[in-house]
Amino acid sequence: MKRKYVERWEEIQAQMEMWWCGKNTKRPIMTIQVPKNEYLGISIQDGWAASSAGNIECEKMKAPTGVMEEREALEHWTDLETLIARYEKMYEYFYYTAETYPRFAANLGVGSLAVFLGCEPIFTKDTIWYNHFLENPETDKLKLDTKNKWLQWSLETSRAMKKYAKGEFLVGIPDITENIDILASLYGTEDLLYHMMDYPDEIKRLLCEIQDAWFAVYQMHYDIVCNKEGYSSFGPFQIWGKGKIAKLQCDVSATFSKDMFDEFALPYLKEQVEWLDKSMYHLDGADAVKHLDSVLSMEKLNALQWTPGAGEADGGDEKWDFIYEKALLKGKSIYALVAPENVERFVKRFGHKGVYISTRADNEEMAEMLVSLKV
Repeated sequence: MKRKYVERWEEIQAQMEMWWCGKNTKRPIMTIQVPKNEYLGISIQDGWAASSAGNIECEKMKAPTGVMEEREALEHWTDLETLIARYEKMYEYFYYTAETYPRFAANLGVGSLAVFLGCEPIFTKDTIWYNHFLENPETDKLKLDTKNKWLQWSLETSRAMKKYAKGEFLVGIPDITENIDILASLYGTEDLLYHMMDYPDEIKRLLCEIQDAWFAVYQMHYDIVCNKEGYSSFGPFQIWGKGKIAKLQCDVSATFSKDMFDEFALPYLKEQVEWLDKSMYHLDGADAVKHLDSVLSMEKLNALQWTPGAGEADGGDEKWDFIYEKALLKGKSIYALVAPENVERFVKRFGHKGVYISTRADNEEMAEMLVSLKV
């Protein structure tokens, strides 16, 4: 790796590889969103935006507004030269300490597999929306078209950015997402819930078709982004490791009973976990905690990431300790979104082995203080 932004690539890679199996040494893995001191007081529109729990899980990139908004929004999200200019500005703005590193993933919104399967994306100044297009589970069929223009854009952009990066930043697999969450994009969540009750067998058939597409799309991107040693990066949540790695989820499961989750989500997640070399499950929202035991029952799952959601206590609040305790007792590593004021308590409570903390800081000195907290 080159050294323009980060000096310690080999150390970061080694520590993150050990985190997956709970053997990282000396301190927790830490990623910290903080501007360089020279940029204090200067805000940028682009960046990895902090959630209510202080994480850096998603990109918030506001496109221009005005008469040509639709065209400019499309350019903002998809034009290669525009992306390069914006990301270079962002890489230069941030201070990199601990395991923080600059990264890129071809972004077509959360769950781009839906776009590759036929959803038409709607580009706006703030985000990317999907148009639902499926209507009848009895007749709907899903088959990946490898010539889909958005799939080709994702692959070509990943390939071009990796060539441009020249080892200065990591290019990762985008947030393609999977399973029920993709069906929610194809039908709409409310219609999907009715279809699950009325057409359970057809929904399972569609989930198998989505699974086939997910494996194919993942492999296409992995073949581009992995390095010569077989290490790869997954865009969301800044995770890196040897082999095929991914964040898995079922956010719509907040509306499911435990039996529904075990029937419609768990079998497909298990198949992905078995296929991947390393996997982390993204548990999202207080209403999804009822599925924690089912998620942790996946023997080969490596890690659990917890997002409390808007309006809830911070991810480092003691209210959620039971989630991390259960995961660690099951031999899983944990990934916590912790506000800076809760980092010290969290480090003292859970130590460092198998612990990943994502947080933020006001300046370089504050970031280094958080990194140096003793277990």
